[in-house]
Amino acid sequence: MSALNESALKEKIKNEPLGIYLFYGEEGYLKKNYVDKIVSKTVDEDFADFNFHTFDGKESTLSEIYESVVAVPMMAETKCILVKDYPLDTLDDNGFEQLEILFKDTPEDCALVFTFVAYEPKGAKWTKAIKLFDAFGSTVKCEKKTQNDLVRMLESGAKKRSKMFAKGAAAYLITCVGADLNTLLNETEKVCAYASGEEITFSDIDAVCVKSLDAKVFDMIRDLTAGRFDSSFKKLSLLFEQREDEFQILGALVANYSDIYRAKAAVKSGSRAEKAAEFYNYKGKEFRLSNAAKSSSSLSFEAISECIEILADADMTMKSSAFDKRLVLEQTLVKLARANGK
Repeated sequence: MSALNESALKEKIKNEPLGIYLFYGEEGYLKKNYVDKIVSKTVDEDFADFNFHTFDGKESTLSEIYESVVAVPMMAETKCILVKDYPLDTLDDNGFEQLEILFKDTPEDCALVFTFVAYEPKGAKWTKAIKLFDAFGSTVKCEKKTQNDLVRMLESGAKKRSKMFAKGAAAYLITCVGADLNTLLNETEKVCAYASGEEITFSDIDAVCVKSLDAKVFDMIRDLTAGRFDSSFKKLSLLFEQREDEFQILGALVANYSDIYRAKAAVKSGSRAEKAAEFYNYKGKEFRLSNAAKSSSSLSFEAISECIEILADADMTMKSSAFDKRLVLEQTLVKLARANGK
């Protein structure tokens, strides 16, 4: 056994879903999707109470899991044992010995699935655990999709609903709602149902899709850099009306100006803005850099640096004083407008 890519995993689930699995990685939607497929292939719904058992890894022992794994399926040929968030990265030598015994004694009629939902383990012990799973079963790392991968998935999803995205519209949807796969698929289903014709337009997306806070703040910054200060302040007021958290608004401002700084630095060095993705974690969010480059084309590197300092001061003020947080944000926007105008 060994690490599986998505294609090999799909083939295994289709033809031989039983066995030992370890799912980990940043993309929660994919982990849940594939775990659900394994459960549906190995558990008879009529007897699920007997043959499908879920363990909370933080509250369960390997001995308890072992007893469930080796038990004979009741009124069915196969069973599935699902273990969530077991702290594999904290096992001692005895724990690894117990885990190996569990794997060796896992019967052929069982699908034993370990998955991580609440946290992602790390460290040398985690690496050792992965190697043990590789030796006895299949490991699957569900990573974030690139922007191109996401666009293809959205276009495929639309096609299944007899719709198609206008050129650039799928990428625009990602810009509006973010790169979370579950959110994207839900928004795609929504806009497909809304679009009156076969083609999904930019206006269809604007009409029904709920923009993320990052997207709303980016629109606000785009107005600032274009000199549309009144529009920018109206967007900030709207965020207050929508009861967005002040710290999260500031965090989105910091994140967006960080994108601008990195994109500008890449361009200044003679590269494309997206080159910065090689040094920072932008997988699935490469659009942030290209958008940042467009919105900052009129800004000098010095002006962007000043904006970063303004935001750092705002962060310290909001965290260390009793000042009205909304007032701090409003004053910060004024300072950013002045810096952007230089």
